[in-house]
Amino acid sequence: MLGLIRADLKKLFRTKSLYVCMFIAAALGVCMSLLYNYFWQERGQNIALWYALMDQYGMGTELIDEAFRQIPSQNLMSYINIFFSDGAIWLMGAPCICAFCSAEYNSGTYKNTISRGCSRTKLFISKMLAALLELIIISLVYAAAGSIAALPHVELTTTLDAGQIIFMMIIYLILIIASASVFKLLTEIFIRSGFAVAAAIAAPMLIASLIQIASLAQPSLSDLSRYVLMNTFVTVQQSVQGGSGWTELITGIGYTAVSMAAGWLIFLRRELK
Repeated sequence: MLGLIRADLKKLFRTKSLYVCMFIAAALGVCMSLLYNYFWQERGQNIALWYALMDQYGMGTELIDEAFRQIPSQNLMSYINIFFSDGAIWLMGAPCICAFCSAEYNSGTYKNTISRGCSRTKLFISKMLAALLELIIISLVYAAAGSIAALPHVELTTTLDAGQIIFMMIIYLILIIASASVFKLLTEIFIRSGFAVAAAIAAPMLIASLIQIASLAQPSLSDLSRYVLMNTFVTVQQSVQGGSGWTELITGIGYTAVSMAAGWLIFLRRELK
């Protein structure tokens, strides 16, 4: 088993796609950080004025908070949270992981490995661990690059306590594991990386649109959108600050369990050529 894992990790770090994705993640993180800073320079005074006026007249600020949920506050932890929750990790991770996991299908090396006595279960676990490491690397590069670029412009303060920050990071880790499991499952279903990537990106958007349409007739259905994995990232900080976060945690665990079980069963029955 350790030999399989080492072999998959060597394949991972030899692939050019990993380094290309890391470069893209770093560049995107820096660009997003600069854009957020530009937003605050251009609109920060107006936003502060809106908050002051609403507070003066005893009005709630929920509408403003909702409108600017995807814009970080001017503190470092808020930027880190946005980089984990803005959807870029999902959009960058899908092509990287699907390409890596489908490579052995395309090259036909799975059959050779199995013929040497390796079990399919061990093969699946080894590839899953390598795919997960790839997604973690991309996520950390994106968040780190964006956060470092933001340092000259933000305060090193946060409204969260240490326990909340740790719980948030645990939830994000579980959601990243769940995302890698979903990408691996889609690769097992479609084999070709192109189809898997298209499904990974299009399916959440389609499901969210259907929920939005259905909620027009039944408003309570709008709550279902938070259970779409790609959307679950968005509500983590808000939930943790509200004293919860368990919904996002359980959702991530559920996606992980179902995706890994389904992917494993498909791989066991897949005819390898």
